[in-house]
Amino acid sequence: MLAEIWEPDLTVLFVGTAAEEVSDTLGFHYLHARNRFWELIAIGGITPERIISASERKALTVGHARGNLSDPIRSMFIQKKTSQLLKLGLGLTYVNRRVVAVNDKDKAARPTEADIQGFIGRVVNLNPKILAFVTSADFFVELLKSRYPDVTSTLGLQSFKMGNSQVWLLGSPGTMLRGEALTKQEDAFFELGERITAIKDIAPKG
Repeated sequence: MLAEIWEPDLTVLFVGTAAEEVSDTLGFHYLHARNRFWELIAIGGITPERIISASERKALTVGHARGNLSDPIRSMFIQKKTSQLLKLGLGLTYVNRRVVAVNDKDKAARPTEADIQGFIGRVVNLNPKILAFVTSADFFVELLKSRYPDVTSTLGLQSFKMGNSQVWLLGSPGTMLRGEALTKQEDAFFELGERITAIKDIAPKG
């Protein structure tokens, strides 16, 4: 199981459904060839550049296929990328951390009641400023409706908080979108980037 990247008081914690098999095999998050997560957070200005480039993802995939992706190389890669994210105040986790799933539609990816309760409790304790759900809108509403009746399937900032944390829905970066749907998702990431900048601008210095 992929190690989550989550420490107290992060600026943004990105929350997925469950880790995908491809990412778990290669050793880091969102490495499926169709997943646009790293591209989208760069588009939104959330990171100054792509933390994981297309060429790095390809190198990991090819190295694994050829059997020459050694544990020391993998470990250095993980440490470097984790450090980059934490310096930016960004973390990554999944609501369901019990299993590795084929994809978001895999029935095994669905969190249990205990998963959800445990996740919410950790949010309250570790207090990220923003929770950004990178999940499908249908799953997001299903996950939270009973606890947060104001939840909606509209991408962007939600009207409720989880503990002290703002809640955002960004949609699944692994879903192939086109046209207006794609524009709306990119706009949501861009709006989140603007909110992060505003938070950092008003943060006390020193």
